[in-house]
Amino acid sequence: MRFKNFTLFLLMGVFGLFTTNLFAQEDATIDPADIKYWIGDGENEVVFIVNWAEPDTALAWGYRFAGESVTIQEVMEDIAAADYRFSYDASGSEYGYFLNDIFFNDGVLDLSLTEPGWVSYVIDGEPSWNTFDVQTLVNGNYVKWGDTYCGTMIDPENWIYVWEKEVAAVYALGDEAKIESSEILYWVGQGENEVVFAVNWNNPNRCLAWGFRFDGEQVILKEVMDAIMAADNRFNYEVGEYGVADITFDDGELHYALSGMWWLYNVNGMMGWYGFDAEPLYNGDFVKWGDESCATEIAEWTYVWTTEVEPVWAPTGVNESAMSLSVYPNPAVNETFVTVENAGLNTVSVYDMSGRLVNTMSVMAAEGEQVRVNTEMLNAGVYFISVNSDNAVRTAKLVVK
Repeated sequence: MRFKNFTLFLLMGVFGLFTTNLFAQEDATIDPADIKYWIGDGENEVVFIVNWAEPDTALAWGYRFAGESVTIQEVMEDIAAADYRFSYDASGSEYGYFLNDIFFNDGVLDLSLTEPGWVSYVIDGEPSWNTFDVQTLVNGNYVKWGDTYCGTMIDPENWIYVWEKEVAAVYALGDEAKIESSEILYWVGQGENEVVFAVNWNNPNRCLAWGFRFDGEQVILKEVMDAIMAADNRFNYEVGEYGVADITFDDGELHYALSGMWWLYNVNGMMGWYGFDAEPLYNGDFVKWGDESCATEIAEWTYVWTTEVEPVWAPTGVNESAMSLSVYPNPAVNETFVTVENAGLNTVSVYDMSGRLVNTMSVMAAEGEQVRVNTEMLNAGVYFISVNSDNAVRTAKLVVK
């Protein structure tokens, strides 16, 4: 009899484990490989999910950490600090650590609690009765908060819910890095209208920008690229079966080309859809090509490139008017003087042969005034020195001994 009771007890235990695991399998989750936005640093990872109702929406973040474990509250605090769209409220609780509401607002979705209220979270599909400020997570866990209104109660006696809504990965935040037209050093074309053209390569991750001037109401992106390619022998692009196949920059020392699988372009931070041979650009536009492998995906097929944009320096062999800056002494030892041709605010910049900005200053100067440039801290070698005044740029080679 004891044996039978023990067997029955064992079978019940096995059945209980089976049903619990079955419940866990019904709870929708997401593979960490599909997470698009990771917060924190460290070798350990957990997935954090919230399931709202009205509309039924489940969103997931990834969280990385060092150490053996992390509390759910720490995860939520760090996500809230990194992602302005996410927040939560526990302030109304008598004890301060029960959850009142969780919010997500990206300007389109505005998610918050729907009656009758939040239930305790689940970890890997299993309910936990610890408060979120003490409940710890370890590497590989997923944790999900859910609104009871959109959950399915599978064990009424123990208030166990699952949420079957497919979990979507939250897209990372990203702001398209830009550059002011006043910072552009090398302009191609003529006219009263201006656009800025930039390319973001990967491996190494670097973004370079040119300026383009034109007359008329608009200019086609391909026309801008063709004009820059004709004026600047360092820049080139190739067209393949599906559009632009590669964009390259080669000045003898720098060799940039496609590192990922394809190129995309944005106009004023928004994805362009017309095709580069039909995309119209207007005065003041900013267009950027980017290698997808160094982009941040902020929505489906919407990417941004956050690398700081650098102005392309004038290449050797540009027209004489652009290279007519007066620099003396040249070669220089500790200092040199450049002659300013336009009165007012002038920006004097020094670049090394790789295009890296090594010195810059802004000065108010009179026409014909000589401005001192300190070269004492520069290594011996060849540099470019330029003066930018009212978008007129004059450049010359500078040799430092």
